[in-house]
Amino acid sequence: MNKQEAERLAEPVVKEIVNCISEKRYSDIEEYAEFEGISPSEFAESIDGFLEINELPYTDRFDVPCTFDPQYEYHQLSCIVYSDGRGFHADYDLTTDGELNDLTLRMDFLFTKSGELAVRILDAHVM
Repeated sequence: MNKQEAERLAEPVVKEIVNCISEKRYSDIEEYAEFEGISPSEFAESIDGFLEINELPYTDRFDVPCTFDPQYEYHQLSCIVYSDGRGFHADYDLTTDGELNDLTLRMDFLFTKSGELAVRILDAHVM
């Protein structure tokens, strides 16, 4: 597996999760991923707290274009493939009004014994 394949596999799941965050439907996230090391309520509180502290009204949906420039050097969704073949790590930079807001959704996509991908949300990290 290479980085592009990982991004292709991650994108539909990340899209659903980001849209849940944007719409503050945090409880729906568990339809797409498990939380690891953080509870769903802690996850929601960390995002809502970040938005409040930074006086941001919301995070954008997945399909809102990021205005970061130069675009050729930046990818909103980035994946790192684990060398041991167990899967990959994905980061997605959240935005508000198309601009980066310093909050990054961090996830692991790990292959199960049956070959399926198990998605784990690690946190929403301030970068």
